[in-house]
Amino acid sequence: FIMAKQVEQLEKEKKELQERLKNQEKKIDYFERAKRLEEIPLIKTAYEEQRVHDMELWEQQEEERITNLQLEREKALEHKNRLSRMLEDRDLFEARLKASRRTVYEDKLKQFQERLAEERRNRLEERKKQRKEERRITYYREKEEEEQRLREEQLLK
Repeated sequence: FIMAKQVEQLEKEKKELQERLKNQEKKIDYFERAKRLEEIPLIKTAYEEQRVHDMELWEQQEEERITNLQLEREKALEHKNRLSRMLEDRDLFEARLKASRRTVYEDKLKQFQERLAEERRNRLEERKKQRKEERRITYYREKEEEEQRLREEQLLK
């Protein structure tokens, strides 16, 4: 009997514990759902505020970028106008430099042409000498062969 009462008491406590846990779980669920329902409008308003703030920031940065570009353009135009006064001097300098380099180039080209002509004459002269020498050697060789042939004929006779 006592054992049965103890088992019954334990089961009763177990059921109460489960009931309490279930109630606590429901409370937490309701609480979380309520929190979310309360947070959703707050999150939306925070998002909208952030979006508006970001848009304002972007517009501000875009305006700054545009003004900076305009300032840079104005400075570039000022530099161009300032440097355009030097354009004639630059062209004159370039013309003088090109002329002086042209004369140097023409002098070097003339020297090269002279050396080339001299080298051609030398090689032509050398080839003439070589051909003359080859003809002389060929003539003497043929003459020698002719004399040898004549001697052999006379010996045979």
